[in-house]
Amino acid sequence: MPARRLDGVNELLELAADDPFVLAECDPARVSSTWAGPGGSIGWVVPSRRVEGTGHLVALGPAAAATALLLDVLASCERDGSSIGSVSLPRDADRALRPAYALEPRNDWEWFSTAGPPPAQAGEAQVAWLGLDDHDDVGRLLETWSPRHDAVPGRPGVLRWCGVRDDSGRLVATAAHTEHRSGVPHLASVATAGDVRGRGLGGAVTAWLTRRLLEEGTGVVTLGMYSDNPVARRLYERLGFTCAHAFTSGRLVPSIRTPSPTQLPR
Repeated sequence: MPARRLDGVNELLELAADDPFVLAECDPARVSSTWAGPGGSIGWVVPSRRVEGTGHLVALGPAAAATALLLDVLASCERDGSSIGSVSLPRDADRALRPAYALEPRNDWEWFSTAGPPPAQAGEAQVAWLGLDDHDDVGRLLETWSPRHDAVPGRPGVLRWCGVRDDSGRLVATAAHTEHRSGVPHLASVATAGDVRGRGLGGAVTAWLTRRLLEEGTGVVTLGMYSDNPVARRLYERLGFTCAHAFTSGRLVPSIRTPSPTQLPR
């Protein structure tokens, strides 16, 4: 049975059965279409941050079902003249698309959330909110020590920064409060200067920021991390975050002489 277009986010939320990722990430203000596919798969399309002027499909469900949903959405885009430039699929679901499509670059990542305050961390007393005058220092720290950072000062959805400065005034750790959906805080760009790693500053900025956001009544704090970072995973789990989903994401690149989605094997 082909995927069907839903009436909107509310119908998607009903099918998602209170999935924490959907509740936190599916922003009605950004979603252009919502979908239900075979095998209980669901998905939604938002503007792609990787390929300007195209959509980004997020699909959930069993890997084969999520892949089938993607192919149906691509077929719908072919008919209406829109396009999908990037995707987030359940971990390794993209392998079923080969050789017709590839994800470039291909990134494995995990989505975490917590609703409870983290245990106190040594170094939290050194953390403070940063202001506009600190943004240049934030940018330098990220460029030097966190080349895969996502949030940067001034980007839409990036609301606030916190950080730690050493005795000389140098910014040595930082973290960003961002939002993918209004009112749901998402931590991003947690970074520590290389020469001070091992002192717990990454844990300090993460715990401090999580604590402040929960005290403001947000109810939940979320974050994402690349799967090849076991140190970060252990840190977030120690602070009370739990992983709800593992994804593979990237730009959706068709191979040469790719058949149309309706011609691909299902």
